[in-house]
Amino acid sequence: MVIHPTAWRSIVLSLALLGAVMAGAAESKGKVSAEDAKKESQEALEATKEYTAQQKEDFQKKAQAELDEMQTKIEQLKERAATASKEAKVDTKKKIEHLEKQKDAAVKKLEELKTATGKAWNDLKAGMNAAMADLKRSYTRARARLN
Repeated sequence: MVIHPTAWRSIVLSLALLGAVMAGAAESKGKVSAEDAKKESQEALEATKEYTAQQKEDFQKKAQAELDEMQTKIEQLKERAATASKEAKVDTKKKIEHLEKQKDAAVKKLEELKTATGKAWNDLKAGMNAAMADLKRSYTRARARLN
């Protein structure tokens, strides 16, 4: 099983937090009971889950904002294409159709991402980043045709 670097970071932070809590408890009480260690482990695990959930939510919001921005740019490109020369119009129309397909694929990836967990989420996140990068490159090429 391959563990994503972000997951490793969360695990290391959780273990460090657990160690610090246990060391503090040992200093204040003289020793740590198994129940205390279990409680602290559960708290560290919960903190890690919350951190990961927040990262997922933040990524989804950022991706949605980027998709919304690209939709706006595509609409603006359509408006510019309408006033372009006939040759540029035909070429740009094809590029816009391609852009819309790419955007739709990115929207689908985002929907899948919203319900994914664990490794699947990390894989889909990487796919979403790649889809957005491709969409942005295609937009730049389409826009350049109209300049």
